[in-house]
Amino acid sequence: MIGNIINTVSTRISLAVLSIALLLLNSNFLGSEGLGTVGIIVLEITIYLLISNVVCGGSLIYFTSRKSANALLLAAYMWIVLSTAFYYSLILLIPVLDSEYATAILVLGFLQSTIGANLGLLAGQQRFKTFNFVALVQALVQIGTLCIFYFVLNDQSIDAFIQSTFIAYCLAFLLSFVRLLPTLEKRTVWPTVELFKELIQYGFYLQIANITQLLNYRLNYFLLDYFSGRASVGKFMAGVQLSEGLLLPSKSIGAVQYAKISSQKSKVKAARLSLTLLKVVFILTLPLVVILMLIPEIIYTNLLGSDFNETPLVISFMSAGIIALACEVILSRYFAGTGQQKVNATSSSIGLVVTVVTGFSLIPTLGLMGAAACASLSYLSIFLFLFYKIITTTNLQTSDFLLKKQDFIYLKRVIRKVRKD
Repeated sequence: MIGNIINTVSTRISLAVLSIALLLLNSNFLGSEGLGTVGIIVLEITIYLLISNVVCGGSLIYFTSRKSANALLLAAYMWIVLSTAFYYSLILLIPVLDSEYATAILVLGFLQSTIGANLGLLAGQQRFKTFNFVALVQALVQIGTLCIFYFVLNDQSIDAFIQSTFIAYCLAFLLSFVRLLPTLEKRTVWPTVELFKELIQYGFYLQIANITQLLNYRLNYFLLDYFSGRASVGKFMAGVQLSEGLLLPSKSIGAVQYAKISSQKSKVKAARLSLTLLKVVFILTLPLVVILMLIPEIIYTNLLGSDFNETPLVISFMSAGIIALACEVILSRYFAGTGQQKVNATSSSIGLVVTVVTGFSLIPTLGLMGAAACASLSYLSIFLFLFYKIITTTNLQTSDFLLKKQDFIYLKRVIRKVRKD
């Protein structure tokens, strides 16, 4: 398991670096307003994925060890087609989703869903090296093609970003499918109605949690766009991306944790494992947050452009929330992996209430800083609820969450293995 965590963390570090490179390219060539538009496009693709991931997300990982891979993959692809039709109807009904980029969002969402289905099965098979390789190639291709558009073709537009993303998604789909193909059965196994019911039942509460979680994370984008303009969205997005880059240890560890716990029958062992991983995540995240806060403003403006002078303040306002969010990732993976999706759905709903109340009260008056404070308060509320639930539903005690000598010994074991590898 430590090997999978190390491989995933290494890949996520590379992806974080590439994500920052993408942020730097877009901020310098598109400016704060263009970056804001990119943020809205990515947000709408994510909204599409919330529909498709009812079947294509955590459900596939959970059922990979329990059902036929062929039936699961066909069920996922069929659901993606239905999701596309449903999202198209949403575009017609909800004016805010019907923009000049609506067609591109549909196409990119469709491609990303198929990639997610392929990678979900690979993760369920615990083939993390392949999973991570595909994700890395996708990011590299997107950066590479975007550089061609910006530097060679001198096309510094939103369309250039969309086209580079399309190329990267196409290649990632082909690569993930080729890697998945040898693991499939030689015969066609059609999904049954019962399988669809199980997938949807499991994925429904998971996606309720994800939908409310998305609103927690990104409702601020829409509020800022409405109250302060598209340029504010771009400035906020820069601070958010840099802050959320610090989540790579928790997300990497959480991905392996979820796959491990999903096949683990003992909730006691799952809780103990999650407790250890939670402490490791806290130890890794805290110093990263402090370092990011100490970086001088001039470095941010030199890298991102003069529009982004408020980035350090955004990061400072989000710092406490980012630490809470990193720890929350591990707790939420525990509840999802043990089939307690309702707990995550409830926690996200609580966070959403906090987001709505603080967002409408803080953003109109404080703008960027209000959005950052709103996000931080929402993350803290989610973490506190999940912390309360794991204490009250397991044999863990509050004192178990305090850092102890053996936690540092475990971290040293991980570091020692990294050096050997």
